[in-house]
Amino acid sequence: MKDMLSSSSSRSVSDVVVAWYNEPGVERWVSALAFAFLERPAGERYRIFVFHKGTAEDAKQRLFDVLGKKCSDVDVFFEHLDNVGREADTWLHYTVARLRAGDMPVNRVAFLQGDPWDHFGTPHGGMERNLDVFSSKLVALLAPTAHPMASNPEPLFCNLMSESRVMRRGLSHPQRLDLERVWVEAFGCECKVDSYVFAAGAQYLVDAVRLSQEKPLSWWTSLHHKLRADEINAWEIERFW
Repeated sequence: MKDMLSSSSSRSVSDVVVAWYNEPGVERWVSALAFAFLERPAGERYRIFVFHKGTAEDAKQRLFDVLGKKCSDVDVFFEHLDNVGREADTWLHYTVARLRAGDMPVNRVAFLQGDPWDHFGTPHGGMERNLDVFSSKLVALLAPTAHPMASNPEPLFCNLMSESRVMRRGLSHPQRLDLERVWVEAFGCECKVDSYVFAAGAQYLVDAVRLSQEKPLSWWTSLHHKLRADEINAWEIERFW
């Protein structure tokens, strides 16, 4: 296991990004996924990025102990982040760092919570709490042979087996979200649709090419700064992924 990289000599096929707070068992399912990646054909490189915002000071060591030497050939990176901005900050932190380094993966990125099953909907979006089944299904989604993602340009972040909900313009929101203002600030234009679908649970499968080509680094960096400055909050960003 490695500390977070700033650059890489070769691009991966796909990445998995994990937002870990204090959820138990993260080291077990991450290690199961790492073992599954080892079974892929030689030359297929995968990376797992674990971003920790919790209070456990031994989180990195626990992850390292479970991975052990058998997973030394899998790129697993660990970084502790300040506990701000929820998972939106984690996703933006990863995206900005990879765009700066110029090593966004070739195929896809999976953004997952520390306990993925808790965000899959009911019953777990068809993803049993069986580590082997979960790992094999996720690897199949990330492999070069995976079925092409929809060509429809919206949304950028595709719902990864969690619940979908329809948002409508002009409705009040329990968290007092100012979605129309945030839309203008983020995209520079008025929202012209009456409704759209967002993925509740904040877990996504993303076409990496779209991450690197649809918006410039300056756009992602600005959005990240707005989140950190509390000009936009994490619940508002979640509704626009």
